[in-house]
Amino acid sequence: MVTYEHILFCTDFSANAQVALPYAIDLAKKYGATLHVLHVYQEAGHIAEFELSSDTKNDYIRVAHLAGKEMEKRLEAICEETVKELGSCQRKMVRGKPYIEIIRYAKETNIDLIVMASHGLSGLEHVLFGSTAERVLRESPCNVLIIKRTVSAS
Repeated sequence: MVTYEHILFCTDFSANAQVALPYAIDLAKKYGATLHVLHVYQEAGHIAEFELSSDTKNDYIRVAHLAGKEMEKRLEAICEETVKELGSCQRKMVRGKPYIEIIRYAKETNIDLIVMASHGLSGLEHVLFGSTAERVLRESPCNVLIIKRTVSAS
């Protein structure tokens, strides 16, 4: 019999991720599992590599801080939505390369299932940038459910 005690929902706050959230919630309900919500952010680059004025560096730090606060609010909103349905939610925001941090979190917290969205990169874009979902699928210590966003015909 298949059982899941800890389900991880990975979000980048995109529309695609929003499509995957109900799947994670429904599975957590069905199996009585704890739902973990994880956001991994990457900084825009290494500011130390550039010769910038102290005012520019301060502006960069201020913007990064504001962006971090906004991501925290979005993560909290997802958990509030989840708590209405499940009664609880574990949330975490970390900095790093997304697929590496997702795998690390899954191992550290004994995740049984990872639920995430596919962004549908194709062609040259996929060759150049790869896919976080694909890397997680290949390297995950547990099952992975990748939700593909269906595009409505217009």
